[in-house]
Amino acid sequence: MSGGGTETPVGCEATPGGGDKKKDSLGTAGSPAHLIIKDLGEIHSRLLDHRPVIQGETRYFVKEFECEQLLTQSVDSNRGSRNERRFLMTI
Repeated sequence: MSGGGTETPVGCEATPGGGDKKKDSLGTAGSPAHLIIKDLGEIHSRLLDHRPVIQGETRYFVKEFECEQLLTQSVDSNRGSRNERRFLMTI
């Protein structure tokens, strides 16, 4: 309290000695641990990330649905024109 002792840094104050370099707990970026983690991330994305598959299936479903609607509309319009022809022939 009255001074004379060493002060400890508080909050975001810099530590004496310039400890501004943070060392990664796994070592450098090319270390085997980083390569393993990178590989695990790729494996995870390939096995467990189903978004690309779901998006492809959704696109296929929408495409088939739109084609089916077009076919239904063309069949309905053909039926209507046939009925008109039959009606006109009876007159």
